[in-house]
Amino acid sequence: MTFQTDPARRDRGRGGARILMAVLGALVFALALAACGSSSSSTSSGSSSGSSTASGSASAGVATAKSQLAPFNAAPTKIGITTPLKSKPPTGKKLVMLATADPNNVKLQKSLKSLAGTAGWSYDQVSYDPANPATFNQAIDTAITKKADYIAEAGIPLTPAAISKVKNAGAKWVLTSVAPADVKDPVIVNANSAANDNQMGTVLADYFISDSNGKGNVLVEHVPAYPILGGGTDGFQAEVKKLCPDCKVKIINITLPDLAAGKVPSIMTSALRKNSDANYMAFDVGPFANGVDSALSAAGLSNKVKIIGEAADEAALANIKAGKYGGWTGFDPVYSTYVMMDSMFRDAEGMPIEQNKAGLQPTQLITKDNAPSGSTWSEPADALDQFKTLWQLQ
Repeated sequence: MTFQTDPARRDRGRGGARILMAVLGALVFALALAACGSSSSSTSSGSSSGSSTASGSASAGVATAKSQLAPFNAAPTKIGITTPLKSKPPTGKKLVMLATADPNNVKLQKSLKSLAGTAGWSYDQVSYDPANPATFNQAIDTAITKKADYIAEAGIPLTPAAISKVKNAGAKWVLTSVAPADVKDPVIVNANSAANDNQMGTVLADYFISDSNGKGNVLVEHVPAYPILGGGTDGFQAEVKKLCPDCKVKIINITLPDLAAGKVPSIMTSALRKNSDANYMAFDVGPFANGVDSALSAAGLSNKVKIIGEAADEAALANIKAGKYGGWTGFDPVYSTYVMMDSMFRDAEGMPIEQNKAGLQPTQLITKDNAPSGSTWSEPADALDQFKTLWQLQ
């Protein structure tokens, strides 16, 4: 996920949030600013309980959740795409990245530049301000004047005009972490689609259900202005509703202005005061949790909830290893660049692109028991080598 706002995805406190609003958020994202109303929330729970039948249903749900977590306990070792290219990618193509200052976006830029060079392609980038739509449109125009064959973008939903402009110029769009996204000419792929967030939300729900033994009560942070994150909260709520009749879920909606102002920790702390029975707090992307542990501690609530979430960043991983956080899903923004390059290579060779595989990347349920030794989660560890084998670039 790569988010487009003034903040970005990974930094602490108010300063980190401002950077984060500078991107996807997707991470990325081209922001449904209509969602910038005041913070709000919604509540859901499983079916009513109290009878022996409900108790049996809860036990069965916990057992199902535990069994479904099994494939996600170990670090993934295989990439999702397995069909090799017909031949080495043709050389001489040009890739232009529409770039922001978001830390995750910068990771994408560095990786795409390296990958393009490996294939004998030229790489360039054009910067824009996610908070200023005019600069995004200007960046598209500049990318076209640079005679790009492919234009890469993370997080910003495309307007019909932007799509047509690139198509008329003979170029193609390569996206990641965009929602909604209609993948058809000239859009060739949307790596890390909403389905990926849905999968992480489902995995996190299974952890929540099993870890609470079917009795969890969770406050879930959510930023509606990032449509792609709805895949995660939808997946989470659907799984809890299906498997946990005694669990409770309350969505705490965060507006973009509050996110940019670094108010997430205070909003979530206030929500916990109002919902004193909650024993879990969940976040739909790693950086949005930054500062919440300090806010809870200052309010005397640090031992009140277990903090869980999706797409653990460096700060979340450090807290997991320190025993301050519970389970989180793993997410590597750089993996999407491998998928983006793979799709460009296939397009250049006239090969089909398996969109269901391109939009879904490997993940893992990360806990203190299996957290990686390094500061980031990047699995499979040899993902790039596996892709290079498919590309005949080893």
